[in-house]
Amino acid sequence: MRFFPFLFLLLVQPVAAAETVPEPSLLGSSLKMIAALAVICGILLLFYAAQRKGFGVLPQKKSGLIKVVETRPLGGRKFLCIVNVRGEEMLLGLSNDRIECLSKLPARENFDATLQQAEEAQS
Repeated sequence: MRFFPFLFLLLVQPVAAAETVPEPSLLGSSLKMIAALAVICGILLLFYAAQRKGFGVLPQKKSGLIKVVETRPLGGRKFLCIVNVRGEEMLLGLSNDRIECLSKLPARENFDATLQQAEEAQS
């Protein structure tokens, strides 16, 4: 018997509370959403500016003597990699426990120079 008054209060209370709360306006909700979007865009712009200045979280590309030109997977944990070291390109084979120089690649010729040589050869 003691349970029924509590059940009655639980059922009646949400109805009474729903009547006293004013209905939210569409304009107020839209303004809140636009303000939140502006704050998020501002934070993103701050992160972008910090990244451009060198204070970013993401790693920067470092300029050094060794540059990886291209990497191709061969399957598993084996890769072929072209590396440029002091202007000389090398083809490396990479595996789990070894790095091996497969060959030194000849210097790449400029396409314009190659085209001119081909035209001169035809003349």
